[in-house]
Amino acid sequence: MNQSKFEWGPLARGTYLAMICLMMLLGWVAPTWLIYYVPLLIFLGLGLRPLLEKTGLYDLFSRFLIKIEDARWRKPTEDRRREIERKLRDEKYKYRRRNDPKLPPNW
Repeated sequence: MNQSKFEWGPLARGTYLAMICLMMLLGWVAPTWLIYYVPLLIFLGLGLRPLLEKTGLYDLFSRFLIKIEDARWRKPTEDRRREIERKLRDEKYKYRRRNDPKLPPNW
């Protein structure tokens, strides 16, 4: 079976459903706008996803988001790794009978 690369999120689905529901109100308030609104909804519902997949824009955007996410979590991850290494080092030296010369005095 052919699997799609991505699924629309809940925010995008909710927005699209709200646009469909507001079509009735728009037809009542400004019926001439329906000439542009209905093709827009058809394109968003049927054409945008294949366009993003075929052109590779979705892959490009997802790689960009992954880079941003990695950069965002790099410092907290390094800090946590450093903290764990310190804790292991401290546990290693804590129960020694003889003090290590590298340690500060009265440790």
